[in-house]
Amino acid sequence: MERLDEALSAYLDSKAKAGDSGNYRRTAERVVGRWIAWCGERAPPVDRVDEVEVRLLRRYARHLRRRTASGAIVGSTAHTYYAQVRAFLSWCVREELLAENPAKKRRATEELPDESAGKTGDGGPDQQFWSPDQRAAIVRYVDDRAHEAIDDHGSAAVVETRDRALVTLLAYAGVRGGEVLRSATDDRRRGLRWRAVDLDAGTARLLGKSQEREVAALPEQTRDPLAIHRRVLAPPTPDWPVFPTRHAPTLYRTVRERLPDRGWDEAEIEAALGDTGPTAVLRTAEVPPPSLTTAAGRTLLRRLTDEAGIKVEGEHDYLTLHGARRGVGEAVYRTHGAAAAQRTLRHSDPATTAEMYTHVEASELAEEISDAFD
Repeated sequence: MERLDEALSAYLDSKAKAGDSGNYRRTAERVVGRWIAWCGERAPPVDRVDEVEVRLLRRYARHLRRRTASGAIVGSTAHTYYAQVRAFLSWCVREELLAENPAKKRRATEELPDESAGKTGDGGPDQQFWSPDQRAAIVRYVDDRAHEAIDDHGSAAVVETRDRALVTLLAYAGVRGGEVLRSATDDRRRGLRWRAVDLDAGTARLLGKSQEREVAALPEQTRDPLAIHRRVLAPPTPDWPVFPTRHAPTLYRTVRERLPDRGWDEAEIEAALGDTGPTAVLRTAEVPPPSLTTAAGRTLLRRLTDEAGIKVEGEHDYLTLHGARRGVGEAVYRTHGAAAAQRTLRHSDPATTAEMYTHVEASELAEEISDAFD
């Protein structure tokens, strides 16, 4: 079987061919190389890919936690190192050198030190980042909630599947809340529509911050929740919002304002509302309801954070819309470098990405400076 150091060389070669930045490859070589040396110092030593198991990664996470406790590194650096090793082992899985990635197992990751949710590039208290633990916790909560609702109510579990689809989209795609939810002050921002979502291609067309249409990537983690939500929602037209509001006054107002344009008179509208309610009337008339607003999205995240029992420190005591985006960017930045983070977040200026994640650069630079004096 292949040796770990040989696999690392092949991994770095593949990154060079894929066009990844030299800085990212150097970081991977240093961090993963140090991990391989650590593996060789275990009893018994581990030097082959097929010998890497969950127990080894659990021990490595504990090692990082001890280094954090001693002050040698900070929690965010520990997560950076672990993410580099996890990415290397994911490549080993793709190359069929490993059956599965032990670094992704919860038994291993639960040993990592805490990572602050309030760390920032500029020291400001308002710059929240969803940490990996927070992301996993809220996704796990909405997933369990949706499964339970589907088991109990089947096709009536629209709210729970909607909330799961929204949370996973925020947690993994790096979209802005204003790109997928409705703005109360900008008529162009009507919320994401199903016609703009291509699950086969893994893309969504959004109105970006630049006021231009942009294509955002939909990672694999977002696609099943979106597909299940679409099946439960059964949108009658492609212009139906992905995240429709369930606010009754808004729905009643939409029926009364929009259906006269479809030839319904007041008596017909009121009779239909009395028989079936506004959602059913809108579906019958094929009139899309409004999307959730960004304000409603913030309220929803506040409630879900509380229900999931997730502790959040900083100016906001709940997981915010933009904190999700920053967390995605940070995860990609740590694993694949600045260029990949810029593409994920669709920043037009690389300086924007660099400024947002200066805390990552500083943490890694501190470790490199330390190495210079070993």
